[in-house]
Amino acid sequence: MIQNDSKPKFGTDGWRGIIGKDFNSKNCFIVANSLLTLSNNLSKIVIGYDTRDLSKEISFKITNYFKSKGIKVILSESPIPTPVVSFSVKNQNADFGMMITASHNSKIWNGIKIKNENGQSIDEATANKLTEIIEKQNINKVDLDIFESDNNDHYCSDLLSEYIKSVRKIVDIEALRRSNMNVIVDCMFGTSKSIFKKIIGEGNIKIFEINNKPDSSFPGIKQPEPIEENLNNLKNKIINSNADIGFAFDADSDRVGIIDNRSNYIESPYAFCIIADHVLESKEKRNISTTVSMTSMIDKIVKKYGVKCFRTKVGFKYVAPNMEKNNSILGGEESGGYSYSEHLLERDGIASSLLILDKLIRSKLISSNLMKDLSIEYGNYFYKRVDIELKKNILNKFKDFISNFDESKIINQEIANIDREDGIKIIFKNNEWILVRLSGTEPLVRIYAESENKNSVNLLISKFTKLFI
Repeated sequence: MIQNDSKPKFGTDGWRGIIGKDFNSKNCFIVANSLLTLSNNLSKIVIGYDTRDLSKEISFKITNYFKSKGIKVILSESPIPTPVVSFSVKNQNADFGMMITASHNSKIWNGIKIKNENGQSIDEATANKLTEIIEKQNINKVDLDIFESDNNDHYCSDLLSEYIKSVRKIVDIEALRRSNMNVIVDCMFGTSKSIFKKIIGEGNIKIFEINNKPDSSFPGIKQPEPIEENLNNLKNKIINSNADIGFAFDADSDRVGIIDNRSNYIESPYAFCIIADHVLESKEKRNISTTVSMTSMIDKIVKKYGVKCFRTKVGFKYVAPNMEKNNSILGGEESGGYSYSEHLLERDGIASSLLILDKLIRSKLISSNLMKDLSIEYGNYFYKRVDIELKKNILNKFKDFISNFDESKIINQEIANIDREDGIKIIFKNNEWILVRLSGTEPLVRIYAESENKNSVNLLISKFTKLFI
């Protein structure tokens, strides 16, 4: 028996490890073997992978191993978005899905996301149980040899076609095709290559892709995350080509970033508000599910349409079950992951971007007026998130604060309420708020804040962080 000392732990959205150090064949074997232990009657599984180093190789190794155990494996024929795996699990009546990806993390990381029979991220209890099993796992050399075999002679499946049929149903595809919009898509060297064009097909609409050559080094960006600091190329392309809007997708395409026609980045919490206002007005008035980190603007939106907003911990593994429980039409988190339940109870950056295009066509607005339209209706909001790398002394300070803070005032502001759903969220009497929580996937503390004044939100973050650093 071979004992492995550094074993995977499943967090907010799967497990991620540094390639060659934590993310290696042994640890991936342990995850696969532990999933067998977790599910006594596993018979069918969907496996997909992104464009990162080792992603395809590990997906084939896991396929070898599962097939040796008599399990039917539906393996993607190419790198695909995580939402395609989620959709395929449900569409193929599989027991689980596995996606080899580190999502938006930098090039040194890879990982595994596991989806349940509904295509959703496994819940917290299941993730904890899997981690417990992993901790107790030893490696059997015979099984490891099977896992490490070079047998790559597998039948691979086209998983995109059925997914495309589903996503086309959520918008008026013919109206999109007839439109004269000029759309720029930043693939961020990941899995979204060509998908937008395949969904919409031929027509008057023009779709141009940048960074669409799969590249595991993600050149020119710190990490394949569709946040403003990574989207300068997209901004420049929009201005130079007089485009109507631009979309950027992270490496596994479950998140989207939006740049308007004037090269302004639309903050992801407000992108969700644009989608929510559009869906509740033009499609169906049902509840919304989101996280404690989402903008307060969403509360005004649901009030207008007479529905409710339910909030969970950060992570779509909490949002998706909440959507089911409360019959929500939409789910969203502030990091750019949104779900439209009529298509998929899981984050889908591609589907979300189509809803934005649908909004533009129906409203006849230009994209730079999307935020103006929201502000006129619901007021001005300004949002900010800061991530701080955790050194041990800083970690202990934040842990102590999250666990023990119970004052009526901080940074010279009076507190109206404290919410401990996830970390600690402090709501001030002037309607500003600040949220502090530890990341479930990276060694970071995340600080979120919102105010009705841009200078105030920056000052709020600055004053607060000085308490710890």
